[in-house]
Amino acid sequence: MTSDLDPIFNPDSIALVGASNRPDKWGSFLLGHLMGGGYGHENIFPVNPHEKQIHGLKAYPSLAELPRKVSLVIITTPAKLVAGILEECAAQGLKHVVVISSNFSEVGLEGAELEREIAEVARKHGLMMVGPNTMGVINTRKDMYAVGAPLQLIRGNIAYVSQSGNVGAQMLGWTGSQGVGFGKFAGSGNEATLHCQDFIQYFGEDPDTDLILAYIEGLDDGRDFLRIVREVAKRKPIIALKSGRTEAGMKAAASHTGALAGSDKIYEAAFHQAGIMRAETTQEMLDLAKAVSRLPLPRGNRVGIITLGGGWGVIATDAAALCNLELPPPDENIIRVCDEYLPSFWSHGNPVDLVGSFNAEGHLRIIEEMMKSPSYDSVVVLGSLGTGSLMGMSMMASDPIAAGWDEQQLKNFLDSLKEKNRSMLDRMLELSHACEKPLVDVEMQFIGDDALVELEAGRGVIFTSPEKAAQVISKMLRYAEFLKHAL
Repeated sequence: MTSDLDPIFNPDSIALVGASNRPDKWGSFLLGHLMGGGYGHENIFPVNPHEKQIHGLKAYPSLAELPRKVSLVIITTPAKLVAGILEECAAQGLKHVVVISSNFSEVGLEGAELEREIAEVARKHGLMMVGPNTMGVINTRKDMYAVGAPLQLIRGNIAYVSQSGNVGAQMLGWTGSQGVGFGKFAGSGNEATLHCQDFIQYFGEDPDTDLILAYIEGLDDGRDFLRIVREVAKRKPIIALKSGRTEAGMKAAASHTGALAGSDKIYEAAFHQAGIMRAETTQEMLDLAKAVSRLPLPRGNRVGIITLGGGWGVIATDAAALCNLELPPPDENIIRVCDEYLPSFWSHGNPVDLVGSFNAEGHLRIIEEMMKSPSYDSVVVLGSLGTGSLMGMSMMASDPIAAGWDEQQLKNFLDSLKEKNRSMLDRMLELSHACEKPLVDVEMQFIGDDALVELEAGRGVIFTSPEKAAQVISKMLRYAEFLKHAL
C-alpha cells in the first residue's frame, strides 16, 4: 500500500483537469492554493480545452497533450465527465487520481450510479483514486497543498484522514493558532475505491508520520477497518473523532457522504478493541494530538496534582475521579520538601495545595519530587506558570510608569517574567522525559492563548482546564494498556 499510494502524497508533477481562470470555480482556487503553497510551478500542468493560459501557466487541451507523464491527476470537472477522464488517465498510463468533483452518492440515486461507474472504471484499470467529493490532499514536506481550502500549516509529523473535507480543512485551519504541526492530509470523501483505513495503513508505514488522526462518519467494511487499524496502532497511535453518534447525526452523515454510520456503541467497542483513542470533540482531538505527540504515555492511573489554589485542586480531583484516575497520598519525600517550602497549613495531601505561594524554586522542587515518586504515573500542575504572568499583570495595573519606572526597566521586568515561565516549562519537560511519565501544565487565566502557544514552542503541553488534562491522560492510559496486551 505504501508504494501504491506514495505518488498521491509525493508526486513529482501534477495535472489539474478542470483548471479554470474563473475565481468561483474549484479548478481556479485549487490551482491557486497549489501554486501559492510553494509547489514547483514548472511541475503543474493545467488541463482545459478552452483556455491557453491559466493563472499564468500554460494550459493543455487534454492529458494526451501534456509535455510529459505526470505522477498525479486531480479532477475538478462536473461529475458526468469524470468517468471519461478516468478512461483517458488509463490510456495515458496515469494511475493516481484525486477526484475533487461532487454530486455523486451524497446527492441521491443518480449520483450513486455515477459513483459506481467511476469505481468500476478505476478498478478495471487499476487506478488509485481518492474520492470523489474530496477536499484533496496535502504534504507539507513537499509544499503540496492540493486542496480546496486556503491552508498553510506548521510542518510536523502528524497525518490526518477525514471523511469530510470541510471538517478536515477547518480543523487544520485551527492548528496554526494552537501550535500543532502536520505532515500529511487526505480527504477520503465518498470512498468509492480507497477507504479511510487504506490511508491509515499508508500513514502507518510512512516514515515521516508519528501520529495518525481520523475523522469518521461511517464505515462500509468494519472488519477490514479493524484488521488494518489494530495492526497500525501497535506501531503508531491513532486518534479518531466519530460523528453520527445520534440518530439525527446518522441521518446527516448518510446525506453528507453516503456513509453507513451504524450503532455508536458498536463503534465505541470496536475502537477500544483496535487501540484507537477516541476524541469526544474536535478540540479534544487536537488536545490529544498535542499531548500524545509530545509526552510519554502513562504507565498507570495514579495521578499527582499540584495546585496554586485549593479550589482548582477540588475541581481537578473531581475531573480525575470521573476519568477513573486515582490520587494516592504524597510520600515522605514529597511531604518533606513541601514542609520546607510551604507554610505549615499546606494541604498535606494530594492535591498538594501551594496555598498561593509564588516561590518558583519551591514549585519546581515539589514538582521534581512528585515526578520522581514511584507513587505517581502522571502529574498535573495547576497555575504555576501563571504566577509570573499574574505579577506582570498586577504591575501593569498599578501603572509602573507613574510609579517611576522607565520603559526599559518595565521591558526588562516583563522579559524576566517570560524567561521565568520558559525556564520552568523547560524543566518540566526535562522531568517528563527523564522520568518517562506525562507532566501536564494547566493555566486557567493569566497567560493568554497566543502566549501559551509561544511558551509551548511545539514541545510542552499546556491546557486551559483541569478537565482537559484528566480526559487526555485517561485516553493516553487506555492506549498504553492496549500496547501492553497487543505487543
